[in-house]
Amino acid sequence: MIFISCTIKELAKACGVSEGTVDRAVNNRSGIKESTKKRILEMAEQMDYRPNHLAKSLATGITKTLGIVSVDLSNNFFALLVESIEQTAREHGYFVNLALSHNDPEKEMEAIRYMAERRVDGIILFPLGKGAQFSSFLKKLNIPIVTIYNRIECDFVHVDVDCRLIMRNVVSYLAGKGYNEMIYIDPHFQNMKSRGINVFSIEQRRIGYLEGIDHEKLGESNILEDMDEKQLVDIAKRKDGKRKVFICRNDTPAVRLMTIFRKNNIKVPEDVGIIGFDNIAILDNMSPRLTSVDCNIKTTGRKATTNLIRMINGEKDIRDCVVDYNIVEGETL
Repeated sequence: MIFISCTIKELAKACGVSEGTVDRAVNNRSGIKESTKKRILEMAEQMDYRPNHLAKSLATGITKTLGIVSVDLSNNFFALLVESIEQTAREHGYFVNLALSHNDPEKEMEAIRYMAERRVDGIILFPLGKGAQFSSFLKKLNIPIVTIYNRIECDFVHVDVDCRLIMRNVVSYLAGKGYNEMIYIDPHFQNMKSRGINVFSIEQRRIGYLEGIDHEKLGESNILEDMDEKQLVDIAKRKDGKRKVFICRNDTPAVRLMTIFRKNNIKVPEDVGIIGFDNIAILDNMSPRLTSVDCNIKTTGRKATTNLIRMINGEKDIRDCVVDYNIVEGETL
């Protein structure tokens, strides 16, 4: 016999039991004989019974869904983070709703409201917003929130690497390799900051670079926000006896820089060195292979998700998590 999907009332009638007995069987609750439970579950499979999760969520206030509000997925870094979050959520019995802000604070607010209206149990947020007004808006939602990448304030649990410490250590690492002129590539930083966008993570990297230059006594810093091809080539070809290395705040400008240098017959690492940040997957298919900071993206996603679920389950005193990093040595230094 073939059945279409049925209701709990129809399943109870077919089994000759009450709706409460069916509920105990399908939700694995106590107060039911094993033989009865087995018979109900077998009939439920035959009749293609599917629990009404919407009704259940309205009754319990639990939807078993998590919201993710990310910047975009064009950067492999964010795509891998989202994948790690989704996988960890599924392992704990949750599904995810994903919304993208596309670097627009207004779209981010719309996405957060969307998640709240759909009663997600918690939100993992890659924040563009910042300040007291934004914090107040999030707190009024009364939804557990964990932030990744950009910090909002100490009241929100945050998971990330220590970007400032990393970049400071990168400068020392490069100085140890004999580089004595370090150019920092930080595209559009001031533009993003002037638009009121949260730049916490990349600003920490910038500060770490400046502190590293000072610590290693390398003289004046050199930060470029406009990747002007002529300027970059002129710096690389300048004959002043210094060993030059370009430090990129993430891998995307580093890959672009390699293309510019290849086009202008500047050899990497023979003429100049390059190091990136994030160690995105595409680097394994490039030659020369870019040296980059690996931020353990999968660990970050997993830690953020498990911390959020702990908050949903009522645990208190969930603390920020600083994820370990390592420098993946490629062929560009």
